[in-house]
Amino acid sequence: PPTKQRATDSPCEAEAAGADKSAAREVQLERQLLQAGGKGGSAAVYGNVPVIDLSLPDDEVRAAMIAAASEVGFFSVTNHGIPEAAIDEAFGASATFFGQERAAKAEQAPFAAHLNCGYEYMSQVRPSTGTPDQKESLQVTARRGSMDGRWPSTDGFEPAARTLISAAHSLGNRLLSLLEPVACPHLPAGTLAGAHTLWAEGGQCTLRLLHYPPVDVSSVPEDYWRAGPHTDWCNLTLLFQRPGNAGLECAANPRAGGAGWLKVDPVEGGIAVNIGDMLSRWSNDSLLSNLHRVRMPTPEEARPPRPRYSMAFFMQADKHVLIESRHGAITAGDYILGRIRSNFDKKG
Repeated sequence: PPTKQRATDSPCEAEAAGADKSAAREVQLERQLLQAGGKGGSAAVYGNVPVIDLSLPDDEVRAAMIAAASEVGFFSVTNHGIPEAAIDEAFGASATFFGQERAAKAEQAPFAAHLNCGYEYMSQVRPSTGTPDQKESLQVTARRGSMDGRWPSTDGFEPAARTLISAAHSLGNRLLSLLEPVACPHLPAGTLAGAHTLWAEGGQCTLRLLHYPPVDVSSVPEDYWRAGPHTDWCNLTLLFQRPGNAGLECAANPRAGGAGWLKVDPVEGGIAVNIGDMLSRWSNDSLLSNLHRVRMPTPEEARPPRPRYSMAFFMQADKHVLIESRHGAITAGDYILGRIRSNFDKKG
């Protein structure tokens, strides 16, 4: 049940306590999922996650999505309707931004944890690992006013980001609408898609542009990752990857006792999709928010050292939306706040 407010607590203190309690549960799940042998430079593993063709009839697509979302929590979609030109333009804008000096990036898009937006450089410490991710990122949160004074000044960045956000949001709503009747039969039809509003006062959907710099793997400590094993905080993540940029992996069907990691390699014309903690909670755990990581490149992949770029769009319900489940009730705003605090305020 939700945390009761003591008479001496202010509303803000009570909200923070509830957010931290919820985050602690998710962090504990991350630690339980974290398997031995998953260090940052370990060799790539077997298999790939399912690929689902969205041009098939909705019933077939829904059945394939439910199976993947329940068993491994990851799949890739093709024929998704987002123009390749929009994806290419966003990747180009990302590379231009990250190609600047670090000081320029921080000045253009200062990070604000309370807004969940802006530029950060190797500051995210996963609670499950205690070590900083070897990456830099720019978070564009689609909330009214959040990006004021944080839009990069590089040519074409804002329109490219806005175009991709709009297209990804539409696709995300379609996928959530397909999942909802089976995964969340207790919700009125249209609840999931209606919970995500772009550029509204309480909007929380976020586009995260990611750059993993080239690394000399011989000098990286064993317990470092490009992105440490974690689960996502959102309802649904859409991940855009570049061909040849391997390294994303998810735990191999932990519900069936699977061990090791599955590849989530880039698929030609495809987008990787995964279930987040928020939707797992909303579905009363019928859908799996699975542990995933971006491992360090193998010595062979690092000859020569090269960067890795990706873009993640997080479907995160609006702040005021109440997520009710067998785990209790919490607003989406408090839920995200707790996860931000666990990743950026506390080191370990």
